[in-house]
Amino acid sequence: MLLGVLFALVIVVLARFQLLTLRYTLGWFLVAVSIAASGALNSVAKLLANELDLRPIELLLGFSLATLLLITVQLSITASGLTQMVRTVTESLALSEERIRRLERAGSGVSDAEKPVSS
Repeated sequence: MLLGVLFALVIVVLARFQLLTLRYTLGWFLVAVSIAASGALNSVAKLLANELDLRPIELLLGFSLATLLLITVQLSITASGLTQMVRTVTESLALSEERIRRLERAGSGVSDAEKPVSS
């Protein structure tokens, strides 16, 4: 229980310094609460492990692995979204810079035929 409470405090501190977004804060806080409540859920875990013909440690490790896999998938989705956003912003910036160059040339009276070739 103490480990869960300490973990929750670390999450709160990270959130206060805005190092975690609300979505991640809530997710990690849920993990901290489940760690803190693990002592109370011990008897339930033993019953579930017996029903599944597993040892309690196997059930714990399986649950932990599933949680880590879900976090990994969620982070991959976020990283993919951020990559797409960076690509979109970069393309938009390139188009805007080209438009500005054309407008500057048009304002200075230089035609497209007279413009220098950029490499």
